[in-house]
Amino acid sequence: MAQAQNSSNLEEEVLVTGYRASLLNSTAAKRNSVGFSDEVFSDDIGKMPSQNLAESLSRIPGVRIEREVTGEGQQISVRGLGPEFTKVVMNGNSISVASDGSLGSGQKGRQVDLDMFPPELFSSLAVNKTSSAQQVEGGVSGYVNMRTIRASDMGDGSHFRVGLEGAYNEMSGETSPKYSFLYGYDTEKFGVLAGIVGKNSKSRTDGFESVGNYQDGCVAHWYDAVDDDDQPLGRKSGCIGNTEGREGYYQSTGANTFNYTDIATADYAAAHPGVNVGDQLDLNAVSGLTDEQLDNMKLPYIGRPMYTYGDRDSLSMILSAQFRPNENIEASLDILRAEADRSFVRNELVNIYRRNYLQYGLAWIPENIQLNDDGVVQSGTFYNNRAWVGSRAYEEELTYTSIMPSLHWQISDVFVMDLSGSRTESDFDRDEPYLLYYSAPGVMTHDYNSKMPTVTHSVDVASAGSGWTFGAGPGTEGDAYQAGDFRFQRNARTTETTSFKADFALGEDADISGIKFGVHWDENISDTTGFTGGDDWNNRVRTSDLNDNFANYVIDSPITDLTGKGVKGIASVNWGAVKDAVDYDNFVPDSSAGGDQFGSTIGDIEEKIFAVYVEGNSESEVAGRPFRTNFGVRLVDTEQTISANGLTKTSDYSRILPSFNAVYDVTESFKVRGSASRSLTRANPSSMFPSAAWNGSGVDEVAVGNYQLQPFESTNFDLGGEWYFGDLGYVGLNYYQKDITGFVKPRDRQIPLNEVQAAVEALGYDFEVSEDSLTDIQLAAVADCGGIEDGTCMTNISDDVNIEGVTTLTGWEAIWVMPLDFIVQGLGFNASMNKIDQDASDPDGEIFGISDTTNFTAYYENFGFQTRVTYTLQEGTETGGGWSPLLADDRAQLDLSASYDLPMFSDYNVTVSLDAYNLTNEPMRSVFESDGNTFNLRYPGATYTLGIRASF
Repeated sequence: MAQAQNSSNLEEEVLVTGYRASLLNSTAAKRNSVGFSDEVFSDDIGKMPSQNLAESLSRIPGVRIEREVTGEGQQISVRGLGPEFTKVVMNGNSISVASDGSLGSGQKGRQVDLDMFPPELFSSLAVNKTSSAQQVEGGVSGYVNMRTIRASDMGDGSHFRVGLEGAYNEMSGETSPKYSFLYGYDTEKFGVLAGIVGKNSKSRTDGFESVGNYQDGCVAHWYDAVDDDDQPLGRKSGCIGNTEGREGYYQSTGANTFNYTDIATADYAAAHPGVNVGDQLDLNAVSGLTDEQLDNMKLPYIGRPMYTYGDRDSLSMILSAQFRPNENIEASLDILRAEADRSFVRNELVNIYRRNYLQYGLAWIPENIQLNDDGVVQSGTFYNNRAWVGSRAYEEELTYTSIMPSLHWQISDVFVMDLSGSRTESDFDRDEPYLLYYSAPGVMTHDYNSKMPTVTHSVDVASAGSGWTFGAGPGTEGDAYQAGDFRFQRNARTTETTSFKADFALGEDADISGIKFGVHWDENISDTTGFTGGDDWNNRVRTSDLNDNFANYVIDSPITDLTGKGVKGIASVNWGAVKDAVDYDNFVPDSSAGGDQFGSTIGDIEEKIFAVYVEGNSESEVAGRPFRTNFGVRLVDTEQTISANGLTKTSDYSRILPSFNAVYDVTESFKVRGSASRSLTRANPSSMFPSAAWNGSGVDEVAVGNYQLQPFESTNFDLGGEWYFGDLGYVGLNYYQKDITGFVKPRDRQIPLNEVQAAVEALGYDFEVSEDSLTDIQLAAVADCGGIEDGTCMTNISDDVNIEGVTTLTGWEAIWVMPLDFIVQGLGFNASMNKIDQDASDPDGEIFGISDTTNFTAYYENFGFQTRVTYTLQEGTETGGGWSPLLADDRAQLDLSASYDLPMFSDYNVTVSLDAYNLTNEPMRSVFESDGNTFNLRYPGATYTLGIRASF
């Protein structure tokens, strides 16, 4: 904080700078608003409160961060609902980013990844939690407007802002450089700004992952396998769950995902004197379990220690021009271009909880197994284990371009016209080859009695010289042999948005008292494609050198200090040599996949949206105190064209969205607010892609896509207020309620086969059920139950539908911004919290991922020194997970920021800064709801940033 003295009246004038200046602007914006909104501003030298837009927004009550596996904030959720329910706009215009979300998952929804945009190029971030008619619809939970910086934000004349910093991540042990440069020139008639931000981010994440819920094993009496005619197949049988009528086979009761053997293997014999290879063992005595316990003993599906490391190069550029030919007209053009290339290697040490089949020589001998009350392994030893490593080499390219012209014209003292257009294009490509390979047999131990499960191997799984093979099994190809797996995985996404807005205001200050109305038009396009290798790829892999000389392609683990106990590394592969072995770069896939590697359906969607609105603002007095209102209505029509699986379908719907906001000044410092509105979020495109096909080889089920899914809609109520005790300080408390409809659930209907054709056609698809359209296998199944027209064959029709129930969210938000200058000049804090609950009339409408959040920042600014400590708590919540109910752990993150203005360079406002993020290396963890055991756990590490900035 700097101080200056006015020579004319000798009164002290206090100039607020830095973080306090950002808080001061936020307080003023909240005080002047009619609805429930919060805004984050950059400080006087153009720095946001955090180095990431998502992290900056997390200071707002009710905003929760969704993080990438690297720990970096990526998306935001508002008031409990997921990122797809938040409408993110730029300069008031719709945008979309084609990125595919986290490395660990895919997304085809309406989320916007904020890590694409550097905060240096933005002047403010506004979160509106209540609706007004002029806002672009699409956010049931909130509306976020990111305003890009312009020359007028930097002041009159010429101004430069430059920055250079290095960020050290303690997990990767490397430093990531970042630079920024902005130049702005502004006069009474003309302004121009150009800027560039470049960054190379190096990161590493260690952890433990599972793919699905608990799976159990199979204990069986092994016999020579036979076919349906009881002819020998030349190998031992696996576990057969349905053995009715087959004498001598054991009837297993579990899911039977992994296998045991009671024949002593070499590693077991070596550890047990007196036991010879081939001896038959008493598995009950060895394991300490009964047959029933063995048959239902549980382990997480494909549980695996893992690490990922790599870098991301990003470059963002902005160009902005303003032209003011007179005091009534301003024309602007804002162009933003962002590019990001990411290269990562991810290695997973899969402890074979599937496919360790007896016939391939992979079945385990379990010893000294300890189970919890749910039958889940807590500790134990497994002989004859072959560790299964999956290595992925990610290569990603992402681009985003937006061009946004606008015109503001004060036509008369009481009439204003604002015109704006927008065109955004974004392209994303992800190449993700996935190679799986096996270690030599050895002994594996487990201990799940800690956050990070401990897994050890007698084989040195970190070393290249540990007998790695592409396949597993005792034989050669064609005999009892489990072949290697090399998956070709590539997907791409393109998004485009085109919009035009014409807004008009009638009144001397229509935001206070007057009428606003307008017309908005948007066209949004999203096209997704995915490729697998197909037969050409499989033939290329089978005939490559990988099968015969795979050991030549394995390298020692590049990570030798993996977090936690147990293995300290995972042997990797020379990806350049692996790709050369299959001539990867020259392979052109001709097999278009129906989905991506994450199991999401792919397709295309085009939306044309036309909206008109009118709203009135008024200011009056009630009991001698100011009373402001905003009332409006928005009429929006949506036309959708959706394509997938060779089918194209159209749908359309219209909605009326009213809104009302009011604020009453009970006293000069105490404001009470109220709001009521309707809002919508359109359905996830991946849930709407059209399809109608038999699911499987029989006639048991038809899977149907629902292109007519209706949007999510919410009726919203808010009540609250603030007490202001100065220009900077205030406390606020809000209560909100959202009644949401439109959630989607699977629907299954069992109907006679002779009614299936009509039922599917009633859903809008051509579908034939006849002897000519069915395969031989299907015809045989039909014959067994009496024929197509008999009426005794039953088929399940499976599709997704909007549920009729209502899910009600209720919550409390509190915020406290408190300067403590009366204690120490420049001291203060700001805190916020959000507490949220839900009540779903239909269990299928339960919302996963809602959680209470708390943020607290203590700061001190004086004599050119600034420092603040931020504590963010995101409480645990149910996260779904598909196969099994999961819970996210509480996660508390501690960040530190400090800077000092160098007095010897005061003319250039030179500031050195030191920031630290995630000081305690707080992990991101989810657990099985049933017993609290780890499902996923990732350690992103702490990051320390040293930088220097100047503005002049």
